[in-house]
Amino acid sequence: MREVAVTTAYTGGKMENDENALHRISTVDEDENHLERFWEESRADICQELIGLVTFEGMATPPGKYYELRLDVSKSFDDALLPSMRLSLFSYFVQSIVAKWYVYTNKGEAGEYADKAATLLDDIHRKAVYKKKPTRPTYDD
Repeated sequence: MREVAVTTAYTGGKMENDENALHRISTVDEDENHLERFWEESRADICQELIGLVTFEGMATPPGKYYELRLDVSKSFDDALLPSMRLSLFSYFVQSIVAKWYVYTNKGEAGEYADKAATLLDDIHRKAVYKKKPTRPTYDD
């Protein structure tokens, strides 16, 4: 949520010819209920996109501290993709929540953020089902 606040404040601050943009677009503590709902909707969307792969989705121990998404991937899954999947997942949540918020506050840019969130969701899915090419075993003579 911190990154959502930074993104919305930055957008509002950079709007030209709109002196009320920062106040209108940036999130504040009073918006927490809406943002929490957008977080939950975004979580549901990721589970829908990765249906059949999700083995756990939720807040990990300690409760409420970390989000965890566990997937059942192929034995040929490329572990080298994990760092970029984590980045894409983080960015997906930010873009998705901001897109939903902008439907209320910044309709002109809501679609762009929603499109970016959809692209990131697809990226995560593609990486989750990607199988690295098998390598021939080598034997010492």
